[in-house]
Amino acid sequence: MNKQVVYFSNSGNNKRLAQRIADYNGLSAIPIIPTNTYPSNYHELTSRARQERFHHIDVQIHPVKLAKNTDTLILVSPIWYADLPRPVITFLKQLQRPYQRIIFVSDKFMLGFGFCRRTLRKYVPSSTNIEMIAATSNDFSTIISILKNS
Repeated sequence: MNKQVVYFSNSGNNKRLAQRIADYNGLSAIPIIPTNTYPSNYHELTSRARQERFHHIDVQIHPVKLAKNTDTLILVSPIWYADLPRPVITFLKQLQRPYQRIIFVSDKFMLGFGFCRRTLRKYVPSSTNIEMIAATSNDFSTIISILKNS
């Protein structure tokens, strides 16, 4: 299978995880970068993320170029307010074609995936197989075992 690793990370945790997954597969990790940078102050960040999430605000991102022959998209992202961060939703809205499989991976998994599966399903074709994995940059054995079976 032709895999592509795409990630969104504000603090760097998911970036490190995405890079480890990409390195393991001999790939590069492509970032989802908002055009308006998030604040580094935690209170300001969470306030903005909460407003975006609950008011369904579209967040503009820089273009993300994916290989045309990709059939498995490995999407690494945090979970903000029980859902995908708005830059990730913008990315999903911009996907130009279906994928056979999307593997969603999140670092610092605490309370479950919340609405992430529902949101992914909303923006990808029903024929796309969606898998959800909790992993950390220190232990991503679960993702390795799933990728070995691809």
